[in-house]
Amino acid sequence: MAKIKEILCLHHSHLDIGYTHPQPLLLELQKDYIDEAIRLCLQSEHEPEDSKFRWTCEATYPVMQWLETAASEQISDFRRLLHNGQISIAALPMHTTPLVHTDQLARMLQPVRELRERFGVSIKTAINHDVNGQPWPLSQVLLDAGIEFYITGINVHFGGIPLPRPAVFNWTTPDNRQLLTFLGEHYSLFSQFFHTSQDDTQLMAQGIRDYIDRLEGGDYPYDFVYLTATNPPLYDNNCPDPNLLSLIRRYNAEGHDQKVIFATPEMLLERVRRMPKEQIETHSGDWTDYWNFGAGSSAKETKIVRQTKQNLKKADFLEAIQGAPNLQYTKAKTEAWEQALLYDEHTWGSWGSVNLPDHPLSISMQLHKRVTAYKSADLSAYVYAKQMETVAANPLQSHEPGGVMLVNTSSETQYAEVKVPEYYLGSGRHLAASRVMDFLPYMQEVQSYKSYGTVEMAPFSWKKIPFARLEARLTASSNRISVTEEMIETPFYRMTFNPVSGRIVQLFDKIHQWPMLDEKSPWTLFEFVQESIDGRHNPEHRSTLFPRNVDKGNRSISVWNHEWKAKRAGANRLQAYSVEQTSDSVTYVLQLEAPGVSRLEQRITFSAIHPRICLYASMNKSDIRTPESIYFAFPLQMDQGWRAHYDTAGLLVELDREQLGTACRDWVTVDQTVSIYDQQKGITLACPDAPLVQIGDFHFGKESKQIDRQENPLLLAWAMNNYWDTNFWASQPGEIVLHYELSPFGQFDPVEAYRAGIAAADPIAMNAAVMCDREEEGQWFSQSSGTVVLLYVKPAVDGNGFILTLRNAGTEPSEYTFSVMDREVEAACLVNPLEEVVRQIPSSGKDSQMIMQPGELAYLKVILK
Repeated sequence: MAKIKEILCLHHSHLDIGYTHPQPLLLELQKDYIDEAIRLCLQSEHEPEDSKFRWTCEATYPVMQWLETAASEQISDFRRLLHNGQISIAALPMHTTPLVHTDQLARMLQPVRELRERFGVSIKTAINHDVNGQPWPLSQVLLDAGIEFYITGINVHFGGIPLPRPAVFNWTTPDNRQLLTFLGEHYSLFSQFFHTSQDDTQLMAQGIRDYIDRLEGGDYPYDFVYLTATNPPLYDNNCPDPNLLSLIRRYNAEGHDQKVIFATPEMLLERVRRMPKEQIETHSGDWTDYWNFGAGSSAKETKIVRQTKQNLKKADFLEAIQGAPNLQYTKAKTEAWEQALLYDEHTWGSWGSVNLPDHPLSISMQLHKRVTAYKSADLSAYVYAKQMETVAANPLQSHEPGGVMLVNTSSETQYAEVKVPEYYLGSGRHLAASRVMDFLPYMQEVQSYKSYGTVEMAPFSWKKIPFARLEARLTASSNRISVTEEMIETPFYRMTFNPVSGRIVQLFDKIHQWPMLDEKSPWTLFEFVQESIDGRHNPEHRSTLFPRNVDKGNRSISVWNHEWKAKRAGANRLQAYSVEQTSDSVTYVLQLEAPGVSRLEQRITFSAIHPRICLYASMNKSDIRTPESIYFAFPLQMDQGWRAHYDTAGLLVELDREQLGTACRDWVTVDQTVSIYDQQKGITLACPDAPLVQIGDFHFGKESKQIDRQENPLLLAWAMNNYWDTNFWASQPGEIVLHYELSPFGQFDPVEAYRAGIAAADPIAMNAAVMCDREEEGQWFSQSSGTVVLLYVKPAVDGNGFILTLRNAGTEPSEYTFSVMDREVEAACLVNPLEEVVRQIPSSGKDSQMIMQPGELAYLKVILK
């Protein structure tokens, strides 16, 4: 075993946008920290290399904010210190959660291109401290953006690490490339282990001896150590430590066995590259995050931001066709995306948000976090409405509209319910400035609508339909729907229920001849479940779930309580049930009395046209601050040995088999869907509003190394929780409506899983059509895709053409052809996430063609004549 000779110390400010300081205050301080780091670097600029102060900007967001107000002299010094290796910039803007989708991963790296061009530096490392993981596609996006080295510093508080650490490994990407990765110790441990705040070389030496002894006693294979330093008592959001360089110099002058070196990420990368290749293992899979269960403590805001991103996705699609109207629009869209990213950042609030929820600091930080959700939503409504008013050719002021404008912004055929705000039908003056309110993501549930049934929409298509034509389509109830006292039947399903209790007895899938529900389960279809700590066995406190121990956490020793006892209860009683029928759908409605809510209504809608089952839960959540969760259960009749796939940032990952090491199995955050299946049948659950899911059974706190594949698994939509003991929110009282969709299948097909997620997210854009005296329709694009799925369409940053984000979801190469219906393609090329050209793609006439490899993520730029 190699004797440890060097200790590399990376000094940084760990960025929590919140937690220690209110968010606006913290971001101002982060600018000051860069100024102070420059000052300290300049003081040692002409010292020998091993005596220089060095500073790492672990995230680009504070750097970009600093550049807006920094003096030219400061920027000049910053540039020089970047080039002489005293300051480094890591590539990611902040520490995000798996709430981000594929396109956000690319947008997050846009500052890298600007910083590289502005300062002439490479920026080839990325850092994630604190967070417990990132979606597997991040590995591809980083490599494609020229990032060569990924460094982590996981905090195992309510979390875990995927592999023993510290360790260097190659993280194999979904398309079988390798990203060099350092699984580092928890950030700040140089400061904590070596007592740097005491400014005492003897204490430092003792701490180093203790740490080296522990590593070398455990078969540690490397001849160097890497740790990061913050500035206690601020372990997060800390200023530079002006005493640290002096302490290290004095320690080194004493001639100890190990030399301490002030390092940057690039210096660590250089050191890692000198290691023998056989010392670097290779590991593959999704780095599934533990921490994001906290997003369930703000379910309403999480839903709003997810819907906001759908608004922006539709607006981006239309902007790719129509362009941006002006700089005001572009600024609003940019800020909407920025605010959405700030919501997806890993810090929800104050260190005291759970123990001291009514403290002014907790209230301040919660309000600021909420603002990111609502500001993003409000700005998204503006840009989405601008695009829809343009495509409908509406004037700013008119009399009542003549009909509706529908746009399918997706690459798949959609069956869209035409729900028209009732005020569209009123006479008198109508204003675009009034209609814009319809595009707010949180207004749909308070608006009154008239339904005109279902319309089929081809991919990338639009329709204008007069109201008279919509009225003519309305007919009597479909004879393909049958309702009796105990049964609802459609062409796709037969659901039986108990008319006394309202309990669903069985749901039979007629297409696949499958009785879907495990009738022996205590739960039934979409059943409400409240979970809490059973006070007969454990204290009703969050420490029951995770008895935090800082020393053990710093040593990567888990303290999860796997044996905590849960109390689970469904609805107490049925208050009423009813069946609502339209021309092409039927809805089973339950009003229930249930624990933890003052009101609960559940709606299960079956269509006579398509097999998707739409599920809605509307509830008024009580203000409960003791630990609890709300689930909706799906007890499935399925063979043992079943498999499951969940979607993270646009990639379908197989549970267990495609997860990194011992990353989180107990729950996952889905981008759009989760599928569970055996050899003959399965279901896909789409989760457009609430992304948390537990697969197989109730798992919280089990720290499962793999999930048992017992027969008749329980799939759980994990709607809400308040289990975190800090940072997240203690309770979330008030009204909320959550939407899920269920789609059975025979054999699992990843492309069909994508399609289910797209449909549930509602890609149909709708607006009034003021001038609409006849039915019109058209189609902009078409595609031939094989196993390639189109994840996103957006205008190019340079304003020249648009970009398709594509993924090959299959296990074999697949051809992809993109066709323009009424124009010709001037050029097509592959670009990287920074929108830099990689290579040209063959195109002729209206078509662009390419071959995509298994697992490949690609960005196809198309420029039209």
